[in-house]
Amino acid sequence: MRPGASRTGGILVEAIVTLLLLVLLVSTAWKTLAGHRQLVIDLAHRADGLETVRTLAWILGEEVSEGRPGSDWEVVETDSLSLRAFRGMGLIESGARVGRTVTVCFRGFRSPAPEKDSLLMLGGDGRWTAVDLEHRTRIGSDCSGAAGWWREEWTVSRASPDAVLARLFERGSYHLTDGALRYRRGLGGRQPLTAEVIETGSFISRSRPGDPFGWEITLRSQGRGSTPRPNGPVSTLPWRGGVW
Repeated sequence: MRPGASRTGGILVEAIVTLLLLVLLVSTAWKTLAGHRQLVIDLAHRADGLETVRTLAWILGEEVSEGRPGSDWEVVETDSLSLRAFRGMGLIESGARVGRTVTVCFRGFRSPAPEKDSLLMLGGDGRWTAVDLEHRTRIGSDCSGAAGWWREEWTVSRASPDAVLARLFERGSYHLTDGALRYRRGLGGRQPLTAEVIETGSFISRSRPGDPFGWEITLRSQGRGSTPRPNGPVSTLPWRGGVW
């Protein structure tokens, strides 16, 4: 064999070995990168799940505790809760009533909106009466020095000459559907309030006085973008909460 041919064969072998090592290195790096990506997805999914549980507990606790079962809220389906969502309160000034117009000292999560809000007015006899809020005007930022309160003039659908207090509310409903907790205002669409990580969910109505209102959800074990796990668990253990 000629010396030149021997050197050429050796170079070819070295090139093949180098190429194989490069392929092995790239394959290992790709698997490592894929593993890190899956870890990030799983951690983000777990964080979304925990945030969903916290959001459910806080929102439902606040909304349900503000009203009376049967009158202000009720479970209409296992996954649907209909309610008066209270958004503020007005103290009615006794010397500022003219027909259906009243002046109130108001405080709330947001400003009143006649196009979507109604009122529950507490009369001197201790009874609540539901009326429509037809018009409102903010007339001052000072309310006897009380921080966070302001004065408003309201026109309501029916005169309540002995009313002393008004609670502002909107009609809404909460739903555990399509993987998330969703809120629907009036006849509008269902807007998601959490990430879509809920596999199943239901509301538990009070069966007798003193029983808590409850909810139960089962979180998905894998988030979107996760690599499917053959024969893996479909969901985690359920989470439960209640409001007394």
